[in-house]
Amino acid sequence: MPLTVIKNITDRFSSGVRRAAVVFLARSLNSFLALIFSLIAGKILSVEDHGLYGQAMARIIVFQAFLEVGLQYSLVRFLTPAIKEKNASLTATINSASLLLKLYAFLAVGGVTLLFIPVYANMADSVSLIVPFVYPDGILILWMVFLGGAGMSLISYLDALLVSHQYYFRLSLWLPGVGILRLFFIGLLFFLEDGDISGAHVVYIFSIVPYFVVILFFLFFSPSFFFQKPTGDIQFWLKKLFSYNLWILAASFFSITSDWMEILLITNTRDSGLYNAARLPMQGFLILLATMQSILLPRFSVLETKSEYLAIFKRIYKYIIPLTVMFLPGLWIFALFIPAWYGEEYLPSVQLLYVLYPSFLLRMVFAPLGTALFALDQPRIITIEAGLRMMGGLVLNLILIPEFGIMGAAFANFFSQFAGWAFLIYCYYLYFTTERFPLNKK
Repeated sequence: MPLTVIKNITDRFSSGVRRAAVVFLARSLNSFLALIFSLIAGKILSVEDHGLYGQAMARIIVFQAFLEVGLQYSLVRFLTPAIKEKNASLTATINSASLLLKLYAFLAVGGVTLLFIPVYANMADSVSLIVPFVYPDGILILWMVFLGGAGMSLISYLDALLVSHQYYFRLSLWLPGVGILRLFFIGLLFFLEDGDISGAHVVYIFSIVPYFVVILFFLFFSPSFFFQKPTGDIQFWLKKLFSYNLWILAASFFSITSDWMEILLITNTRDSGLYNAARLPMQGFLILLATMQSILLPRFSVLETKSEYLAIFKRIYKYIIPLTVMFLPGLWIFALFIPAWYGEEYLPSVQLLYVLYPSFLLRMVFAPLGTALFALDQPRIITIEAGLRMMGGLVLNLILIPEFGIMGAAFANFFSQFAGWAFLIYCYYLYFTTERFPLNKK
């Protein structure tokens, strides 16, 4: 009997690990394909058009953060148990509320974008320094940015639906379609136009492809799910879906804005192209950081005392520090790769890389501290830390970019991170000495 129990537990654990691995691999593959797309786009575009594409992509990701309204977290949290219990009424009610929330977000962000156009027309040269989310090179591109953010938010919403239904294998087949179709269309356009592709072409491909993938979604998921009749209180669930993990939603927005702050504020497209090439390693590090989080979070979640956290941090940093040192030669590898891949005109990017790369490595060093806060149930601390990094970046960039150009942006990126990291160190010092975090009464 005990052996049977142990076997059942082991089987469930193995099944859970397999499912988590499938989801992680699908998302990692999609991120890797996005990296390949960016590399190809930078290769075939001029420096100016590469900058135009980079500026648009940064704004698409920020718009996506607004338009997701946290559903990638809350939908999985509440829809999964309703589906597991086979409660059709509750499932339909939650789904209807989520669709209504998506619609409200779409109308709100779209309305703000529409209202801003007259202001944009009168302030085209300086507007992005005032409102960083606005695209500084044309109203049509601004709308493509909005549609791109909306399309990517739909992808994350449908991703959450598949996870809620535990359709992990279907997710692994469907999600990489975003990256695959982008590569297909940019290759097709390159062939049809004999290599004469502009930055606007690439922005259009990046923005439109998610809508094709949304159509393909219904090869893996029955449309009838969206036509179930809700019988519950939709307004109640509308508020609950929006309020759940609101702090994490804010933290996600602050973190994304911090990551892309320099591209959001640099108005010259040539400078943006050079800077975008220099931050190429960042896309690879983001995949690595996601991997670390997926490995560490389950381990943190079973810990209860500060002594257990202290012990696991000591073990983790025995690996993190040597791993960081192992990545140091990457600085010289990327310094050779950037001009070899993009061309000699990108040599100024190498100087930027020398400033940015250490910042990327330090993010890996501090990543376990941020990840542990999720398990310690400290969403406000996560939000404050991300907000400090974002505000530090905004202030430093507004000071340094006008004075020193893109090199000033690189130094702003490096130093702005320290405000958040110093706050993290203070929080853990307080936790390990008093067993509480700032803002907590106990």
